[in-house]
Amino acid sequence: MMATIGVDCEVILDGTGYFVRPGSYEVQQPRVRKTSVRADGSLSYVDLGPGKRSWQMVVLCLNDLLRYDGLPTGVSGQAYRDALRASYGGSLGATLTFVDPINGSVSVHFDNYSERIIDLHSQVSALAAGGSLAASYEVTIELLEA
Repeated sequence: MMATIGVDCEVILDGTGYFVRPGSYEVQQPRVRKTSVRADGSLSYVDLGPGKRSWQMVVLCLNDLLRYDGLPTGVSGQAYRDALRASYGGSLGATLTFVDPINGSVSVHFDNYSERIIDLHSQVSALAAGGSLAASYEVTIELLEA
């Protein structure tokens, strides 16, 4: 099934839809510029315009996430996390397709990955009781426009 923003996700990376922790979605676009001092002491300023965009966000890799219509996504937190890890580890300099909620589809490099397990105690207890690993994570990612 194809992920659709506003139906079952908020962003799409490498074909998989994800939800983002509120308040964590950030886009930056620095200017490409250089300032230097001239021989007379004045400043020379060269501005080449906007540089490449970068995105940073916390992706919710949680169990029991709901789509916008209130139905379960049917994807475990572990499966969301594993899909992100596969995209991060498999990109190796290649570009991925990122669909943001505002500006459409962009080719990006997957630059950084950092994960945090929400409640390690309850998830270790579930494993000890013979359950399967279905951890919930918050994963901070950084993407750079290709």
